[in-house]
Amino acid sequence: MIRINAVIMLLAAMLFFSPAIMAESEHSAKTADKQAAMEEYMKLAGPGEEHDMLAELEGRWKMSGMYWLMPGTEPVSFTGSAFNEMTLGGRFLQMTSESGEGEMYTETLGLLGFDRRHRKFTYIGLDTWGTYYITASGEYDDSTKTITMYGEDVDPVAGFTQKYDQIMRIIDGDKFVFEVIFYNKELTDGADSFKMVEITYTRVK
Repeated sequence: MIRINAVIMLLAAMLFFSPAIMAESEHSAKTADKQAAMEEYMKLAGPGEEHDMLAELEGRWKMSGMYWLMPGTEPVSFTGSAFNEMTLGGRFLQMTSESGEGEMYTETLGLLGFDRRHRKFTYIGLDTWGTYYITASGEYDDSTKTITMYGEDVDPVAGFTQKYDQIMRIIDGDKFVFEVIFYNKELTDGADSFKMVEITYTRVK
């Protein structure tokens, strides 16, 4: 009888403490998962090798560009100057420029970065031609040394969504080319695409 009672008490203790033990085990596992996730997040929050590549574009640059008012028209040429510098602890390349003259005078501000979570380059652009901003993101092709970032912008005034690529081709350490190509039919005049802007940046030494 004593042995049976002991077994009963042991079973009761197991039933009583098992949920607590399991809960503690689950809590420990969740805590470990959270800690691992936080460590991974902190690692990805800092700049990486892609940001080192962007840092190579720091400095002063001469701009020589062309833009097309619409498909099939002759390009309009312009010149300007730009200054690039890494900001926010080396996480973004801040790109500022001035170009054109008179009514075509333009100031721009761009932030080029690399999102280590999604493994994509990112771009935010603003200029004196509007009170809005545009965004784009995409990948780097090492074989062509080209960053191609796709974006969309809903234009409530024109009544359509602009679809475009912001493309940066790195020629070498002293030259890169920036292009804007549109894909929506409202701007391509029936063609698959329409290159609106092409700017060559040459380093000032």
